Amino acid sequence: GLALTGPPLALAPCHPSLTVPMGSCSLRVTRRGQDLTPGRPDSPTGQRSLHHRGDNLETLVLLNPSDKSLCDELRNLLLDPASHKLLVFAGPCLEETGELLLQTGGFSPHHFLQVLKDREIRDILATTPPPVQPPVLTITCPTFGDWAQLAPAVPGLQGTLRLQLRLNPPSLEPPSPFELLEPPTSGGFLRLGRPCCYIFPGGLGDAAFFAVNGFTVLVNGGSNPKSSFWKLVRHLDRVDAVLVTHPGADSLPGLNSLLRRKLAERSEVAAGGGSWDDRLRRLISPNLGVVFFNACEAASRLARGEDEAELALSLLAQLGITPLPLSRGPVPAKPTVLFEKMGVGRLDMYVLHPPSAGAERTLASVCALLVWHPAGPGEKVVRVLFPGCTPPACLLDGLVGLQVPATTPG
Repeated sequence: GLALTGPPLALAPCHPSLTVPMGSCSLRVTRRGQDLTPGRPDSPTGQRSLHHRGDNLETLVLLNPSDKSLCDELRNLLLDPASHKLLVFAGPCLEETGELLLQTGGFSPHHFLQVLKDREIRDILATTPPPVQPPVLTITCPTFGDWAQLAPAVPGLQGTLRLQLRLNPPSLEPPSPFELLEPPTSGGFLRLGRPCCYIFPGGLGDAAFFAVNGFTVLVNGGSNPKSSFWKLVRHLDRVDAVLVTHPGADSLPGLNSLLRRKLAERSEVAAGGGSWDDRLRRLISPNLGVVFFNACEAASRLARGEDEAELALSLLAQLGITPLPLSRGPVPAKPTVLFEKMGVGRLDMYVLHPPSAGAERTLASVCALLVWHPAGPGEKVVRVLFPGCTPPACLLDGLVGLQVPATTPG
């Protein structure tokens, strides 16, 4: 495969029919004046290349190349005997024509066709034994300007080069909610009797799950769309409360995947079809209770990605769930009773941040303190603080006005 990029680095995807054993791969970075890849001497100043070679796959990525370097590497790609070849054009280009801007000029479909029809290439290929199947060259390029006129059937191309062009194939479909969050292999619901708290690491952002006898709370969803908390909550019949401390790409993707799955389950029920056992295995996501979420624009989002906060609000609306905002009340703080049952205990939630008024309320992170008061006189009070992204000074300010009664040492 060959990928061409401008100043930003783009990744070249592999052809779906290839299997790459990662243990046999190597990666070499080359730049002028340093350890150059063998066989690729003297590149222009500012040009770099990433060379990946394995038993089944070879990939070359050119960053900020000259027009000569690009044409040379394109010729090498065409002469390679591989049956599947991938060519990716990415980087700055002219809005009208789509011509790619290189370090020492431009590159248009006209230049590309010139390389394809190069006499030297035709002569070499004419002397080689014909392959059993014509090689396929997959090209990902701009879809506007002159590139839009590039047709798979270039006159004389198949006859001389014995090459088939495949232009801008469809991108990979995202996994369905049922593939992303798989059903459990065994049935049955999980019962949590004693207070417990689980933390699910997620790279950019974590998720947490707090439970007492009779009530469960999911705190944030984590940054991984393949929800890190799913393998636990799929064994619950209900998540009583969801607390989103702040909207962003570090807290909502995992939760949004759960909401998507619940919507997909509704569609599954409405559509019918399939065996009852198969349908039953899919309809296993827990019911959701109250959702605490200060809805505002996401504080962090992926470049050119969807706004996770807007997506969460849309999914909640489709599920008929109205999120409730959170803010700190007057001093001394009074808790919100999340759960209370005689002979079992009471779960309180104190909101330490944001304040009850002002712009800071909608823009700031929620800081919440959960306090479990068990009914048994010999049991300990349990306190768990979820600070979110609250600045330490604001957190301490919220603790000043906090009065938490405790009948037993916590």
